[in-house]
Amino acid sequence: MLRLARSLADSLADFVFPPFCAACQRRMPDGQRGAICPACWDGFPRWEHGSCQRCGGTVPAGAAAALCDACSMPDWPCAAVRTPGPFAAPVSDAVHLLKYSDRRGVAKALGEMMAAAAWVDPAYAAADMLVAVPLHPARQRDRGYNQAQLLAARVGEVMAKPAPEGIVTRIRNTGTQTALDRRERRENVSGIFLVTRPDAVRGRTVILVDDVLTTGATIGSCGRALLDAGAASVLALAAAAAPLS
Repeated sequence: MLRLARSLADSLADFVFPPFCAACQRRMPDGQRGAICPACWDGFPRWEHGSCQRCGGTVPAGAAAALCDACSMPDWPCAAVRTPGPFAAPVSDAVHLLKYSDRRGVAKALGEMMAAAAWVDPAYAAADMLVAVPLHPARQRDRGYNQAQLLAARVGEVMAKPAPEGIVTRIRNTGTQTALDRRERRENVSGIFLVTRPDAVRGRTVILVDDVLTTGATIGSCGRALLDAGAASVLALAAAAAPLS
């Protein structure tokens, strides 16, 4: 009876307030629920196999971290990076909903896309665990959750790998980096992470998860902290890659 009542309530809500896709603004197909419609998810432009994980361009043979020359990051501590595709609709819409509108449900689809991108790389398939890039505690209290942890948890479920919380903490609140250039971002996030459980990562290959790869400064700073704490290797994984400015 409870299930039937919920179904009737959902049907009534859809009739009075019909759901619309946040990406294409069209009404969701009958019976479909969620923030993004199936057609938009299916139309997301994914990187082709072997292409640069930031721009989709050609990667030189043997290039480290699966990045082309224009997108490479000198002295970046992560051994590799994987992203499903560019920071474009519907993923950009989904990330904004996840971060700023408390639409935690989109983490499921995003995490599944990330897991699919990671599985094709043997190093990721053989990794020991996932760790999410942490928010500063004050920001997490304001938001109520860490979006990167939600993504890591879903990737971990799909890949059957642990994604424990509390491995790393952010010891300084750097605020948004949107207006900063690449050099300023690196300086802004230098030394802001502390591994509070080094025993959990010592000698292990860690997949480091964040929502968007931009300059790579934040992921790189967190990756460096993990390596300094004894991790054997750090592999970066993000829901999308934004173009370098």
